[in-house]
Amino acid sequence: MKQSNYYFVLFSLLLNLIASLAIADEKKVPDNWEIIYGISNTSVDETTMDFDIKLRGNKFYFNNQLFLIKRNTMPTDDFFKSNNIEQAYIDLKEQQELLEHNYNIKLNDNITYLQFDKNIDNSLLKQYVTQNRQVVLLDDMLLLFGNDGKPVFYSKPYFEKEFIKQVSQLPRINVPFNSNDGYILYIDRVSKQISLHFKNLLDIPWFATDISGAKYPSISSIINPIFIDLGRDSGETDSYLYLFSNDYKVLDKLVLFDYRTTTRGGPGGNGYPVGYRYFMIDKNYFIERRQRFEDETIEVQHFQVTKEGKFKELPVTSNCYSELAVKDNKIHSTKSLLLTSKQANNYMRFESNIFNELYDITLTLNPAEKKLCVNYQQAYSFTFGKAKSKQLFGNEKRYQQQVENFKKFNIDISNELEYITFDNIDKSPLSKFLLNGNKAIYMNEMLFIVGEDYLAAYRQPTESELTYQEVN
Repeated sequence: MKQSNYYFVLFSLLLNLIASLAIADEKKVPDNWEIIYGISNTSVDETTMDFDIKLRGNKFYFNNQLFLIKRNTMPTDDFFKSNNIEQAYIDLKEQQELLEHNYNIKLNDNITYLQFDKNIDNSLLKQYVTQNRQVVLLDDMLLLFGNDGKPVFYSKPYFEKEFIKQVSQLPRINVPFNSNDGYILYIDRVSKQISLHFKNLLDIPWFATDISGAKYPSISSIINPIFIDLGRDSGETDSYLYLFSNDYKVLDKLVLFDYRTTTRGGPGGNGYPVGYRYFMIDKNYFIERRQRFEDETIEVQHFQVTKEGKFKELPVTSNCYSELAVKDNKIHSTKSLLLTSKQANNYMRFESNIFNELYDITLTLNPAEKKLCVNYQQAYSFTFGKAKSKQLFGNEKRYQQQVENFKKFNIDISNELEYITFDNIDKSPLSKFLLNGNKAIYMNEMLFIVGEDYLAAYRQPTESELTYQEVN
């Protein structure tokens, strides 16, 4: 008998321990329901946004005050009529396409609602329930009602377990990867939509209108990188690189492009200037980001993914300039390279034949100082020379082809041409495109990079392009 009592006590203690752990875990889970901007409209104010809402079984926590609820269903029409908020139902029906597309909210024939008792009457929550003390539960959306029955939406918090299901459906992309590749993903709609429910998990603003993503191969057994675009109602898109653990907890994230700090348009009015939207991720997950600001300065930053799954910023140096822009350390990184507006705009413009291989290479040429600067960071000296065209090309077919190519620029190279030879450029990303690995043609103040099947022409910027300022 004593032995059975002993086991009973042990069993009771075990149950209490499990219950205590469950309560502790419950308290640790950040399960606040978050307000959804963009569809809550005029009912959203500072008071509404500050609500602390949790829903656990038959317990409803509102600003840490506990209310007991019952879950019931009734025909949707009857619910809105019985609560005298038919206009709210009409408003929801008008938004139905938006609700279903972005949030998977469907108004079915029957509706689930939460019923509160009279204990709610003396609380702030009373202002956000219907006249019958009810609120709607649409799957993972909580629908409160503000002034005049206006709907206020709150989303259930979504966690890693649900996110893993969506990750498996994301398309696969590879590194190296740059901002041009990211733009193609966006234009060709390669990236797959990610539920807006995951705003909490991804720690992004609640006024985002859509999220899309694509996954890179795993960096290691514990690091899973995903490229994510965040859309806004303005039509602009921000780009992020996320690092996830194997159970898809966020290890770190890096903003690759943030449109809000950038200028619009570009020098000369054609397209966007260099640095408006630029990032590059190499095969070793070394990342370069260039961010252009409203004062036309450009900040160049380097990052490396560590073995622990974090982004480590590396210092950026340059031997191209004797002086650089003055930093405001509240805005700019102490490790970055910050260029003045004139330095940022002093790059050679493509005149013809842009091809992706040269997309990541920005060139600044100073003939007077005989200096070429690559990507604002590395300067190379050079010398001028002249040569017989056939001798320089060393191939009759290539010679004939380039003679015809240069006629398009009103330049005759059938006999002789002028060229420049760069010193110690073999380790530059540009070298593989140069003649003999170190030569380019320079005539009529234009730089020509030629090869067996390509010719890329660059021109110097005009004075107005160098000093471009956006007209408000």
